[in-house]
Amino acid sequence: MVIKKTLTLCWALYTCVLAATAHTPPIDWKLSGRLFIDGGAYVNSPPELHNDMHISEIRLGTKMRYQTHWYAKIDIGFANNKVALKDAYLQYSKEDNYFRAGYMLGFFSMDQSTSTNDYVFHTGSNITETYYPGRRTGISYTRSVENYYCSFDGFMGDGLTRAETIKPGYNFTGRYVWRPINQEAHVFHLGTGALFRIPDKDTETGKRPLSLKTKGVTYMPSVQLLDLSLEDVDNQSQTNVEYLFFHRKWLLQGEYLLMKVKQPGTLPGYTSHGGYLMAGFLLKGNAYGYDLLDALPEMPVEPRSLLLACRYNYTNLNDKHSQLYGGRQHDISAGLNYYVNAYISTRLNYTHLWMDKHSTLRKNNIHIPQARLQIRF
Repeated sequence: MVIKKTLTLCWALYTCVLAATAHTPPIDWKLSGRLFIDGGAYVNSPPELHNDMHISEIRLGTKMRYQTHWYAKIDIGFANNKVALKDAYLQYSKEDNYFRAGYMLGFFSMDQSTSTNDYVFHTGSNITETYYPGRRTGISYTRSVENYYCSFDGFMGDGLTRAETIKPGYNFTGRYVWRPINQEAHVFHLGTGALFRIPDKDTETGKRPLSLKTKGVTYMPSVQLLDLSLEDVDNQSQTNVEYLFFHRKWLLQGEYLLMKVKQPGTLPGYTSHGGYLMAGFLLKGNAYGYDLLDALPEMPVEPRSLLLACRYNYTNLNDKHSQLYGGRQHDISAGLNYYVNAYISTRLNYTHLWMDKHSTLRKNNIHIPQARLQIRF
């Protein structure tokens, strides 16, 4: 059923582009894909965690463009023996304005929106992975010029498929970025974003559940380290502030995120927060990539670039006011990435995590060395 719906949506997007270009030259298109082969170990860590080597990501897709106005992207994942639609949207652009419709991300947080191809570490920061709302079906508007970027998005429901007993909710996201410095090999941007969400409703129970979970900083199969589930909520909102700084060999990046959840009736609201700071230095190479359209960082642009990076993250799912405790986590990561060329790169990461007594493994320390071979085209 999933494969059938995926193929149907892919064909619909393709015919939309054909209809828009019925009396024009052929469409420019190309295949795309990625393959991540990961291996990692848990050193001096709880016995519930196991070493593993696996394919954490495999995707195939296509990108189609007609002149400068019409663009379509279809991306399908096959990791873990599952077929999952990742992106499927049609885009129309005019001057510096972009309109999208389909199944896609709603841009809110920089780290949540960055492509996994361009991650400095194996995963995004733990706080953004925990808050990640997933892809949804809807529409978006973006305006991106040299000195600023803004986007507004509206979506129906959570995810792509729903049972007949699920009444879809709705959600909105917005993001604004100011770029006072935007030059080759030298970028400074400041931004903020917001998300408002009414979760899907189970018509049999009359409840809108909300779940916040995280495995730490790995895609290896493991237990959830932080886990908080709410049986019923009225709505969820998030805000963030972000900064990004490139100057030739230097990289600085960080975000702070705040979540508030309104519970039904007289139940107190729930509040959670966290953030991360990341720094990098190119031991070889002289410039990082930057996606001007979506205001996002990209991998270094020069072949044989060598990046040394570190990141500190703080995630707090505990709230004394509401008496809800999902756990608190700190983690520090160090990484060495070698970018052979635009298609092949390797990553070596080491992370130390420590959690409080409310985590699923109670008060504990975890050490994770990891390696990745990444192929993209």
